[in-house]
Amino acid sequence: MLNADQVAQFSQDGFLIVRGLLDASRVEAIKQRAESIARGEESHVPPSRLQLEPVVASGEQSADEGANSLRKMSHVAFVDDVFRDHATTPAILDCVEALLGPDLKLYQDQLFMKPPRIGSRQAYHQDQPLGFHVEPADRMVTCWAALDAATIENGCLWMLPGTHKHGWIDKEKWQEVEEQAVADDLSTERPVELSPGDCSFHHGHILHSSRPNLTDKRRWGYATHYVSAHCRYVGDDDNDALLVRGRSIPGCV
Repeated sequence: MLNADQVAQFSQDGFLIVRGLLDASRVEAIKQRAESIARGEESHVPPSRLQLEPVVASGEQSADEGANSLRKMSHVAFVDDVFRDHATTPAILDCVEALLGPDLKLYQDQLFMKPPRIGSRQAYHQDQPLGFHVEPADRMVTCWAALDAATIENGCLWMLPGTHKHGWIDKEKWQEVEEQAVADDLSTERPVELSPGDCSFHHGHILHSSRPNLTDKRRWGYATHYVSAHCRYVGDDDNDALLVRGRSIPGCV
């Protein structure tokens, strides 16, 4: 598990980098399965879980292969064993347990694919207000696992340290922060550059973004979003959160 200093750093900054958490074989397994899904070879993954890059969807540009046309895959661990194996990796769950406690559920997962040259910017936002219907709202942590090198040039994450302490931030403020970032006038933002197998953990309320991929190499990162099993579910849809460690709590998510 994380040590006390790492937990304190996460509490202070709202994010934490853990180097070399995943071995090369696990990274390669996810990449191979994702390639297969992108080629349409895995019928158990519905096409509705694949999202095209905006310029591909609009017909403005095309890609040299299926995987390089995609912006992301979503909710894949709920139907695919390779992605589920990653989401239940003990080393990841040990880190999340140190931050959220012993009873954990996987709420959502997303493979962000940032294809070469056309990988688009993701504006500054908080994860938790975007469809994570749990209370208390702060009992959510994302593990963002680098499958490729994530660099400034190819669109790594950028974090605004400490913003998680403000809870839900008005979306108008998100836009103000985004405008500052685009104007290169946001001195407090910090890049999260990672090597394959590195993981960053971030709080559901931290403001973060990613820049376009300007290189000839893709930038894949797999995000698994965890919540405490002690949270109440307050959404309108069916709750399909997956128990990944510990026990389910009656009346909770």
